Amino acid sequence: MTPFVGPGSRAVHLTAGALLAAALGLAPSVAHAQGLGQPGGLGSPPGGGLGGPAPGQGKKKSAPKTPAGPESHAASNDEAQQSLQTAEPSLPPDPTAIPPSVAKRIGTDATDDYAKGLGPKTERDFYGPYYQEKSGNYRFRTLFPLWAERTMPGDRASLFGFYYNRRSTDVDADVLFPAFWRLRDHETRTTIVGPFMHREREASGKEPARHDNWLAPFVFEGASADGSGYFHVPPLLTFTQHTAHDGLNIVGPMFCRWKGGPTCDARTADKIDMGLAPLYFYGHDETSEYELIPPLLHYYHYNDIGNTSVNLWGPYLSQHSPDGDVFNIMPFFWRSTGKNEAHTTLFPLFHYGYKGASSLLITPLFLSSTGEKGESTFVTWGYARYRGRTSVDMITPFWWHYQDPDIGLDTKVLFPFFYKSDSPRKEDTMVFPFYGHFKKPGLSDTTWITPLFRTTTDSTGWETNLYPIFYSGRKDQSSHTVVAPFFWDFKSPHSRSTVALPLFFRFTDDTSVSQLALNTYYKEKKVDGGKDWEFHFFPAFSFGHSPTGHWWNVLYGLAGYSQVGTASKMRVLYIPIKLSE
Repeated sequence: MTPFVGPGSRAVHLTAGALLAAALGLAPSVAHAQGLGQPGGLGSPPGGGLGGPAPGQGKKKSAPKTPAGPESHAASNDEAQQSLQTAEPSLPPDPTAIPPSVAKRIGTDATDDYAKGLGPKTERDFYGPYYQEKSGNYRFRTLFPLWAERTMPGDRASLFGFYYNRRSTDVDADVLFPAFWRLRDHETRTTIVGPFMHREREASGKEPARHDNWLAPFVFEGASADGSGYFHVPPLLTFTQHTAHDGLNIVGPMFCRWKGGPTCDARTADKIDMGLAPLYFYGHDETSEYELIPPLLHYYHYNDIGNTSVNLWGPYLSQHSPDGDVFNIMPFFWRSTGKNEAHTTLFPLFHYGYKGASSLLITPLFLSSTGEKGESTFVTWGYARYRGRTSVDMITPFWWHYQDPDIGLDTKVLFPFFYKSDSPRKEDTMVFPFYGHFKKPGLSDTTWITPLFRTTTDSTGWETNLYPIFYSGRKDQSSHTVVAPFFWDFKSPHSRSTVALPLFFRFTDDTSVSQLALNTYYKEKKVDGGKDWEFHFFPAFSFGHSPTGHWWNVLYGLAGYSQVGTASKMRVLYIPIKLSE
């Protein structure tokens, strides 16, 4: 299929401003970039002149000048070798001095060829509107504002009002501003008449011959001898460009992009994408092909790699691959086949499929399936059954019976009231929310009666709780008893704490005993040489004993006596009196 074919290549952008600057010698760098003129301005001082040769173009080599200083000769190999080995690096006498040849070039863009035309002396004549200057082979004359001319070896430029003329070795120009332009730049010739532009370039070096024709802003056309080209018609939304091996064409809503050929030809191109947006799209490459027609809900794709294809026409869908085929008329009929496999659905009446030894049948009334190992499943309204390595029976969503003979597990559930699971590793029974029994034979046994009473025994001890009042139990050699909030008793191998609020407190460990009972207090602790103990009967009297002495008090010291070693003292009316040192 070849919808359209057209030439194409890069468009060359040309502006009247750049042409004018090139013709008048005011913007040499821009004019040279456009390929239309060379630097050098009409009547410019020695730094630049009208139509002066561009850098590297039309250079005239002048005779070598005799050096002002004595002639020098290259040193012999031995002398050069010795000089390289013995000479020490040194700076010139004035490192920042600017050589005269460089100073003359500062502030000018004149080319070397233009500078070579200048002489050592410049003569200037001025007679009213007539001005002339000469310097060597360079001459500039003007009768302002009617005429101006600049001449130098191999280059002449003249300006007569709006007409500009130039003749040189590499660049020619005839410009009647702004209507007519005729330019030559080496092998490139350009003619502009109003909105029309024609340009030709002869073959040179690696650059092939080419031409461009523009009628701005309506038509732009160009072609090259290497097979590339372009053709643009913006008012018709037509844009084409191509090379010898690829291209892109756009004509309104139509487009074609290709590789592997000079034209948009689906029979010869290696890769192509084309279409009429948004109605039709087509493409192919070395291994695949596709077609898309959105209004017809059509899509087609084929791929050599894997030998796969997809074909869609509205509700019709077919797919092919080495693994199987698909044939659907959506959304009612679905059919897929493969190696030892097939599936068919007629929605909503039934679905049947098999793969190897397994199968599946679904109808509005029931579901039935078999597995690769002979397991089977049957589901209908209010009842479900599974038989395989394990078994499940379900009656309504509330009753479930599950069995796993490999581990001896039997589980029954009447949701949410009853749960029972028995196996060699555990026995669990729950009647929600009143009773629960959870047992791991030989490890633990827990019983709940209502959410408040719980008793547990295991290999390390036992525990009985009546929440939130009574807690009692033992773990290894530790035990506890709590009757909240009045009685607390915690016992371990090295300590014990007993509290009976508000009458009794007792705290013991391996080294001390502290006990408070009603208005009595007793404290005992181990010290070097024996025990240190004391007893208080509040507020009447208190007494104590240690390995080094003893003491007693009546009414906190109204009368009392204490002895530590050989020292002793007594208290009378709370006044201490020493009896011995």
